[in-house]
Parts: sequence; structure tokens; C-alpha cells
Amino acid sequence: MGTSDRYTVSRALYRRAQDLIPGGIHLSGRPLLDQNSSPLYFERGRGSRIWDADGNEYIDFVMAYGPYLLGYAHPEVDRAAAEQGARGSLLSLNHPLHLSFIETLLRHFPAAEMGIFFKTGSEATTAAVRIARRATGRRAIARCGYHGWHDWCLPAEDFVPEGLTTQIFVYDAMRPETLSALLDERRGQFAAVILAPEMIHPPSRETMVAVIEAAHRHGALFIMDEVKTGLRAPRGSMQAFYGVEPDMTTLSKALGNGWPVAAVIGPRAVMAHAAGMHLSATYHGDTSAMAAALATLEIVERNGVQETVWALGQQLIQGLNEAARRNQIPAEAYGEPIPPMPFLRFTHPDPARNEQLKSLVYAKVIAEGILLHPRHMWFISAAHDAAEIGRAVEVVDAAMCTVAARNPDLLERDGFRPKSESLNRALKTGL
Repeated sequence: MGTSDRYTVSRALYRRAQDLIPGGIHLSGRPLLDQNSSPLYFERGRGSRIWDADGNEYIDFVMAYGPYLLGYAHPEVDRAAAEQGARGSLLSLNHPLHLSFIETLLRHFPAAEMGIFFKTGSEATTAAVRIARRATGRRAIARCGYHGWHDWCLPAEDFVPEGLTTQIFVYDAMRPETLSALLDERRGQFAAVILAPEMIHPPSRETMVAVIEAAHRHGALFIMDEVKTGLRAPRGSMQAFYGVEPDMTTLSKALGNGWPVAAVIGPRAVMAHAAGMHLSATYHGDTSAMAAALATLEIVERNGVQETVWALGQQLIQGLNEAARRNQIPAEAYGEPIPPMPFLRFTHPDPARNEQLKSLVYAKVIAEGILLHPRHMWFISAAHDAAEIGRAVEVVDAAMCTVAARNPDLLERDGFRPKSESLNRALKTGL
């Protein structure tokens, strides 16, 4: 069966969606490759596995872009949420679980003393920026990384209000001097410097500290956007990993293991400025997602989840790099920024050949039941195991071998022609 035959139902659903949803998809649902080479619709997930609308099963390393630290449909987490929902998950005013949720978060983030709850990472980062502006009396924000879909995250787009480009500025965290120059140029204007720690890779405490010191030197608050990294690093966060204390931290994704919940936490001196600020939405007080988060936090601490996903990520990265070397494929695997968030990047100097290589390898890997994203970091969950990591490496290795043997012209670069090792392997295995 050809790859295009694997995704017949997905393609039919996509055609139907084009009449119902602008663009035919929500943005995170963009095709991994073209619609003949990758699935578009999934129907269910459990543990580390996911099944598409055509019935194909995958070991999933996308994990819905990161929420499932413990794996899909975790029974303990989902049971906690369901039991809370049976009592009425959203009541008219406040609920004692709101306090338990924040108290538990603060125990995991000792630099923080107060917190506010939300539903999504975009809401959390937007709230943190708003709090910083009130706390400092300033307006400008220096940002590095993806912080969500709200207007301030997209200041130059034609669909947001004018004027944001005079308030929102981008710096390169890998070169802290770019931040210092920006802050020097507009002294006294910046309310906050916000950083998604995955933008510093490989991880460097020296670089992180330089960013924080530059912010504080200019009277700006430092916001660490741990929406992606929270609960994944050793000791539970990148701030603990680095041994630093942000002025505010934003959390979501893995926090609820698939249930929508988010938070902004920080020291009392900063968070007190949020009192009375309009940060309200109808569903912020939903307690089912908070019950899921409390269960998630308990499981993570009880089962040593960070150590598990770290080791599995290292195994995957090492295996992929060995496969690339063995097949002389210009590609490298690495943590973005840490092993539980791995990625495989193709590095051919010719952009056109690089795109072809990437597409060919990923299409074969996906067709063999390993769901890897060609453009976005992946996520290891505690539901993955060493055998599944081994299977993923085996499939990628075979795909690289086949692509290298059948497309030797794509591998030529700067006068270099690869040896015929992949061709010999392909002939022996009948690929």
C-alpha cells in the first residue's frame, strides 16, 4: 500500500473541513508533510500511542505539542478530573481547590509566593506581561521565543493594532549582548524581559544569568516562560536546573497532562500588583483541570518522571545521531534545549536538497508508524519506554538508509560524494 492510500479518511475529512473551518484546520493541526505523506486527523490516544482516522497506529513523539508528560489518557489523572467534574467543576464564585492548586505549585517553585490560574499558555504569558507593566509603570517588552498567539506576540502582523512595534522588541538569547544593546538604547522603557528557555540550546547557565542580569540592571522584570519546559527538567523546571529565580514564571502544557490549565507565579512583591487587575475569564476557575494538575504533580514527584524522560530522550538523541553518521545523512539530533524535548535537524547546505532529504526521511518514518514532527521539537513522555525508543531509532535508520541509497545525488555537497555504505546496506536488506 502506498503512503497516499494510508490517509484516505484523513484527506476526506480535510476536504470536508475546508468548507467549515477557515483554512481547513486549526493552526497546530497543519499537515506534518503533504496530505498524501502524513495523517491529518487522529481519533484516539493512550499512553505513548495514537491512532489516526484511517486506523493506523503510531508511537507518538509529538504528544499534542507537549501537554502529555505522562502519556495520553492517564487513568489516575483523568479519574481525578472526572471525580471533580461530578461535583460541578465550575461554580459561581471561588472554590477551595483554587487554593490547593496554587499552594501545591508554590511548593514546586520555591522562589514564588503567589500565583494566578488560567487555561492556556498564551493567557499566562499575556497576564505576566500585563502584571509587569503595572509593577514597573513601563510599557516596552523584550521577548525571545514563542509566547503565544495574542497581539503582543505578533506585533508586526497586519491583523493586530498599530503601535505594537514600538513596544515589543526581539532579542537573541544566545547573544545576551543583543539584549543589553536593546535595553541601553531605550533606557527606562522596558517593563519586562521574557524568555522561553528552549531558546538557549545547548543549555548554558552563564548565558541565562547574563540575560537575567541585563534585565535587572535596567530595572526590568525577568519572566521565564516555562510553558513548554515546566515539569520536564531535573528538579522540575529550567529555573531549578540553572539555579536562578525569575520574577515571574508562566506554566501550562505538561501541568495538566492534557487538561487545560495554566498559571503565573512569582514573589509576593511582584504578584501583589495583580490585585484587582482585570485578568478574568469565565473558565479560569474550572476545578476539573486543577484536579488533573494536582494528580499530575503528585505522579511526577512520586515516580521520578523527570529522570525517566531525560534518560529516554538521551537514548533517542544518541540513536538518531548514530543513524545519521552510519548513513552519512547530513542531520543532527539534539535536545531543544534538553533531552526530553528532542529534535532531528537536517543540515545540508543546499536548502532545496535539505528540504527534499527531510521530507523523504520523515515520510518513510511516519508511514512506518513513528510520529515525528519535521518542523517542531518533540516531547518524550513517561509512557514511552526503551523498546519504543529503540524501535523509533530502527525505523529512522532504515529510512535514512533507503533514502541515501535511492537518492545519492541529494547527499552530494561541496564536492563530497558519500560512500556506497547505504547502498550496500539497502541491497542486503532488500530496501
